[in-house]
Amino acid sequence: MYFIQKAIIATGFVSLPFITFAQDSSALPYNENQIEFDQEMSPSGTATDKYKAIHDISDSVRGIRGVNGIVYWVSEDKGTLSAYEGARLLWRTDVAEAFESDFQQPQIEKLVFASNVIFVLVSKKGFAEINRETGQLGSKQVD
Repeated sequence: MYFIQKAIIATGFVSLPFITFAQDSSALPYNENQIEFDQEMSPSGTATDKYKAIHDISDSVRGIRGVNGIVYWVSEDKGTLSAYEGARLLWRTDVAEAFESDFQQPQIEKLVFASNVIFVLVSKKGFAEINRETGQLGSKQVD
């Protein structure tokens, strides 16, 4: 009986790192399979098949990996834009809320990255600028 208890405890210690790793890998608040790379990640700084300049948000693409590995993630309802460094949330901005008086169900459709701003196309006729460092909504325009 004493030997069985020791064997169970030893097995637990041996498998603990694997259990911890499995929990950490599933802890990301975004899906790595739904991320594409921004052109700023390209060695030449130009868009190619792997690196995009204009990001169309869809069911298959909801995130963009920018410089320094920061992931910009659009919520499932396409209303919120968040920035993550690994699993750590840097900021979250409710873009749809800024356009609620302009559109019935505002949704983020496209993202374009500049050095310190993200240009966000909302519901085909809305446009907003988001500060990449803070997530603060800058100017907003509706055509």
